[in-house]
Amino acid sequence: MTDISTEPNVESPLTFGSIPTGTGATRFSVWAPWAKQVRVNVIGGPEGFELTAADNGIHTGTIDGVGPGARYFYRLDDGPQRPDPASRFQPEGVHGPSEVIDPAFPWTDREWQTPDRDDLIIYELHVGTFTQGGTYLSTIDRLQELKDLGVTAIELMPIAACAGRWNWGYDGVALFAPSNAYGTPDDFRQLVDAAHAAGLAVFLDVVYNHLGPEGNYLNEFGPYLSDRHHTVWGDAPNFDDLEHGDIVRQFFIANAIHWLREYHLDGLRVDAIHCMTDLRDPHIAAEMSDAVARRNREDQSRAILIAESNVYDPEMTVPRNRGGIGFDAMWCDDFLHSVFATLRPDEQLTDRDYRPKTDLAQVLRHGYVFEGTLRRSRVRKELTKRVTTHDLVYSIQNHDFIGNHPLGIRLHQLASHETHRAAAALLMMTPAIPMVFMGEEFASDNPFRFFVDFGDADLRDAVVQGRRREYPQHDWDAGVLPTDPSAFHAAKIGERGDGNRVTWQWYRDLIDLRKTHRQSGLLRDVNLQVQSDAERDLYVLRYAHAGQSLVVAVRLCGNPTSSDGIEVPLAGQIVLDSRPSESQSDFRLHPNHAVIAFATDL
Repeated sequence: MTDISTEPNVESPLTFGSIPTGTGATRFSVWAPWAKQVRVNVIGGPEGFELTAADNGIHTGTIDGVGPGARYFYRLDDGPQRPDPASRFQPEGVHGPSEVIDPAFPWTDREWQTPDRDDLIIYELHVGTFTQGGTYLSTIDRLQELKDLGVTAIELMPIAACAGRWNWGYDGVALFAPSNAYGTPDDFRQLVDAAHAAGLAVFLDVVYNHLGPEGNYLNEFGPYLSDRHHTVWGDAPNFDDLEHGDIVRQFFIANAIHWLREYHLDGLRVDAIHCMTDLRDPHIAAEMSDAVARRNREDQSRAILIAESNVYDPEMTVPRNRGGIGFDAMWCDDFLHSVFATLRPDEQLTDRDYRPKTDLAQVLRHGYVFEGTLRRSRVRKELTKRVTTHDLVYSIQNHDFIGNHPLGIRLHQLASHETHRAAAALLMMTPAIPMVFMGEEFASDNPFRFFVDFGDADLRDAVVQGRRREYPQHDWDAGVLPTDPSAFHAAKIGERGDGNRVTWQWYRDLIDLRKTHRQSGLLRDVNLQVQSDAERDLYVLRYAHAGQSLVVAVRLCGNPTSSDGIEVPLAGQIVLDSRPSESQSDFRLHPNHAVIAFATDL
C-alpha cells in the first residue's frame, strides 16, 4: 500500500478542515456560504483570526504558529462558537473544540495488499463492545483470535463522532473525526496497522444518508442538509440542491477519500444507500464510486465499496462504464431474513414479508428475493434464473438482526445451538461473501441491544418512541430501553473461552473448507445446483467442477415435529458433520443438522 497519508494537498480549495502545513502553521478551510465572516478561535492561542471568503462560500486561511494538538472553534459572524464541520478529532465530545491532527504516522503496512473481493470473509464488530476496554487499542488484543478463526476482514460499525459515551455509531455528526470514546486518531491508525500485520483487511461503516440529532451544527454553516428530503433517523444531506448541491457532494465524497487515505482502510460499507435521496444524475453513490476508482488508480490501491441496500439492486455492482453505480459488493439481507422466517415464521424483524421455507429455497436457488434500486421501491421478484452472488454479502446475524429485537438476543437463543450451526453451514458454503457478527462464532450469550447516550431528555424519549414506531411488531416493554446504560454494558461480548467451543470449531472448520474450495474453483456460482424439499425441511447445495463434487446438505426447521433422520444420497467422504454419527454407513440427516461431503474422480 502506498503511504500517502503524510502528504495532504494543502493547496486544494476543497480540502475541508484543518491541515498542518508541515512548516509550523495550519491551513483552515470551511464551507460557510451563509456567513459574512468566519473567524478561528484557537484555545490558548490566536483568537479572532478571520478567514478569507471565496465566491463559492469556502472560507480559508493559514495561521502561523498553530500546529497539531491545537484546539479551536469557528465563530460565524456574531454567533456562538462551533466545532469544525470537517473536524479531524473532537477530544472533548461533539460540542467541544476541534483539534488539529497531524496525518503523519509510522505505518508498517507498505507491503499490505487488500484481499480480492471474492476472498473476503467479513467479521462485523462494534469497537465499544468488542472488548471490555472498548477502545481501538484494546481491539488489537483480539486480532489474533480473529486470524485463528480464519476471517479475512473486519468491518467496524461507524466510528464517526457521536454525542454521548456510547452509540451504535449511526448518529454521527463529525464525519471526519474518529470517536473520542474509543481513543485518538493515532490509536485508530495503530489498530488498522496491526490488523494489516495480522493479515486482516479493515472496512469502515460510513453513514451518508443522514446525520445524528445531537451536536449537528452543519446547517448553521450552510445548506449541508436538505429541506426537502428526510429520513426517520435524522436530517438528510442536500445532495441534489441546484445551487449548493455540488459542494455538498464534494464534502461527502471528500469524507470517503479521507477515511481511505488517512487511515489506510481497505474499503467502506455505505449505510442504507437506498436512503441517500438524490434526484440528480448521476446519483451521489455513482459519483462516490468514480472518486474511489480515481483514488485507487492514483494511489495504486484497490479499496472496495460495499453498499447496504437491504434488497438486491441489479444496478449497484454494474460497472460505471456499463451504466451502473460501480460498487464492488452489496449487502443482501434476503438470506438472513429467509433463514429467520423459516425458523420463526410467526416473528418478523423487518417490514418485508418473508415466506417460511419458500423464500429460503428461492434465495439459495436464485440469489435474492426482493429487488429495488436507488430510485425504485423494493418489490418481490419471482425468478427463473440465478444471479451471480459473488458480489453479495450474506449473513445469518448482524447488528440490525440482533439489535432490532427488544431483547437483543442471538440466533442460538432464538432457536438452538444445533440450528445455529446448521444455518452457518449454508452461510459459509454459498458463493456469496459471508459475514459474521461479533460473538456469533462462539455463540456469545451477551445481548446486543440498540443503545444511545444522548444528553437531551426529550431526544432520549424520542429515541425510545422511535424504536416502538419503527418496529411495532415487538413488545418493547419487555426489553431494556436504548437509553439505559445497561444496554451498552451488557453488549460486551466476553471471551471466546466462555462461549460454545463446539460452535467456534464448527465455524473455523467451515471457513477452512470454504477457503479450500474457493481456491480450487469448485465453490462458484457456475458450478452450483440447488435442491430443496419443503416437506422434509431439506436444502442441498451441489457443486461439481473438474472431476470434483461438494455436497452441502442441511435440514433447517423451527419446530420439528419429529427428531427422526432422513436418508440423503451423498457421494464421497463426509468431511464436516454438525452432529457427527459413529458410522457413516448408517448416516441419516436429522432436523437442524448439516453435513458436507466431498468426492473426486466423478
